[in-house]
Amino acid sequence: MARIFSIFVSFCIAAGVWAAPLHRRQTGDLQCNLARLRIISDISGAETLIGQLNTTELSTATAVAVAQAGLKSVDSAIQDILTAVFAGQTAPANSRAQVDAGVNTTLNALAMITDPSANATVTEVLSKLASAATDGNDVVTECK
Repeated sequence: MARIFSIFVSFCIAAGVWAAPLHRRQTGDLQCNLARLRIISDISGAETLIGQLNTTELSTATAVAVAQAGLKSVDSAIQDILTAVFAGQTAPANSRAQVDAGVNTTLNALAMITDPSANATVTEVLSKLASAATDGNDVVTECK
């Protein structure tokens, strides 16, 4: 539960840096923070779903490991961003880029899963990631 909370807080902070300068997004109003919360919920849901994929097939196991590594990279970058925000600093540009790269790594890994029994779960994960992107746009709009 503590990890989920940490991810939640981290994504709340990171969500505000994806598309606009952080100095305008250090804090946010209720709508801004709700948009951040939705992103965290989506990413957490994606992580949970990825962990449920059957990894008995080697290619699926490899793709799942890469997808999880991508999300772990996102978590690491979010922690760096969180540290900067709490210190009153602008988030490091490389951390923002790392969030993007981690999500792309995850998407590319999911595309490599060919096991038909995983189709429904992969589709759900992709839906969660798409929702996170939409919520990121809401952060851009709401967190000024």
